[in-house]
Amino acid sequence: MENEKFDMMDFVPSEIYSGKNGNKYLLEVKEWNQYLMISYKVPQSKWKGLTGNGYRVYDDSIKRYINKNNEAFEVLGLLQAEMGKTQNGCLNFCNHEYQIMNKVMLWFEKEFEILQTWWKWYIKININEPNDSQYKKEIETKVVNYWLEKTNINSDMAYPKKVSYIKNTTNKKLGFYDYGTLIIESKKNILSQVVKKFVKDITYEHILNSERSYLQNYMRGIIAGESNVEIDKKSKKFRVFITAKEDCERDIFENCLKCLGISGNQYGKALVISKKANMIEMLKQKLLCSSNKKYNKFLIGFNIFDNFPEYEEWKSRQIVPHNKIPQQTINQIIELHKLNPNHPAWKIAEQVGVSAIKVQRVRKELATN
Repeated sequence: MENEKFDMMDFVPSEIYSGKNGNKYLLEVKEWNQYLMISYKVPQSKWKGLTGNGYRVYDDSIKRYINKNNEAFEVLGLLQAEMGKTQNGCLNFCNHEYQIMNKVMLWFEKEFEILQTWWKWYIKININEPNDSQYKKEIETKVVNYWLEKTNINSDMAYPKKVSYIKNTTNKKLGFYDYGTLIIESKKNILSQVVKKFVKDITYEHILNSERSYLQNYMRGIIAGESNVEIDKKSKKFRVFITAKEDCERDIFENCLKCLGISGNQYGKALVISKKANMIEMLKQKLLCSSNKKYNKFLIGFNIFDNFPEYEEWKSRQIVPHNKIPQQTINQIIELHKLNPNHPAWKIAEQVGVSAIKVQRVRKELATN
């Protein structure tokens, strides 16, 4: 597995969609100095209404070989979950957790040489557009500053309308710990269609035959982007939902989990994982660790019930937690505590992506110092 590479020549489509009408054009691919030089020609009559025998050439270059490793499969899972799939000439990705956004942007920077500062971006928040201009300015400043601070996006690359709102919701106010969803885009048509074919081929043709560690990381990306953890004390339900519109997608995800020794059942558009043995196996394989918020909620699911002796056994074997809280996160907890000393620990924990117990410990240390 060490130093394995993907040959991106295998994922270059033979044709490309271009223009508002989605016309198809043949792609020409040449190799130069470990790069693929990809181009296509559009007759003049197809653009700007010109006539004649000339062509306009569109081209781009990508590295022929990129790293085939755990990081790549995790990002491929995230892209399958959260990337736009339509052939609109735009490569885009969205998420509401900055750690995930940074992971994806860093991967594109390393493998496809798209600097993190090159992405066009805007933020979507799940409330109606406020009528109160002062409140609107306040929340837009809040979310924009948050994403500029937490990621490497460039303020100059924002779309004219930096913040967009949702119409089909009854939400009127933005939650204190809600910073919206960051959406990044790159208007590189050739790269967009190569990456989309790459993700599609890995998902539909290769993932089920991949190495176990690759399969695990792919599912970590899928779960980070497509899952929801349900905890219901009254009904004693503790489940993980993985949603997908297409039946074939859910079948693939279900078979991926089977390969990892985890069973699930499909209900409607969701693949549902429950039962103690499955939850413990997901915990051991760290399948929810790509999303801090979902992983924190997942751990809470074990803590609120008293019928998980396997979980207690697992905890006792953890000499050093695999997700040890970095100093940066501790500093963030301290900052939020100073801003809102009366806020309950769980609210700060939800924002930072750690357990409430960790917040309580940091607060206790502050009080004793």
